[in-house]
Amino acid sequence: KQWGKLGVGPGEFSLPHSIAIDSQGRLYVCDRNNARVQVFDQQGKLLDEWRNLLVPWGVWITKNDEIWVCGSSPMAWRETDELLSCPPKDQVLMKFSPAGKLLQLWTLPYGKEGDTRPGEVSWLHAVAVDSQGCLYVGDIKGQKAQKLVPLGK
Repeated sequence: KQWGKLGVGPGEFSLPHSIAIDSQGRLYVCDRNNARVQVFDQQGKLLDEWRNLLVPWGVWITKNDEIWVCGSSPMAWRETDELLSCPPKDQVLMKFSPAGKLLQLWTLPYGKEGDTRPGEVSWLHAVAVDSQGCLYVGDIKGQKAQKLVPLGK
């Protein structure tokens, strides 16, 4: 089974970057260049889309179905562009409920490529969360992984 095609409409994609499945079997697809997360059932029926919150690059779902998405602040892109032609802005981590309600927002400073400091990232592309609520992020330009610990932990 497959679905979707290149485009900007519902159920279409432009650089799908990451996919995760929640405990109910819903698929969350980071549709990067369309600056949205699309939610499908396992037959490909579009259930929801979360638009213009961030340019999503990675997604992780906890055992409690908290959906963490990482990426950058929204930036301009046109359907004719093959690649993003502008540099990324602030790097963000967002936690959503399965219904798409924003529960938490973390902003990480955009560091100098090749010379980021602890807590800075260049191109945040992956996120994972442990049982203690610590976030682990992967930075493709900074060539590193970082552990982010919530206050009070």
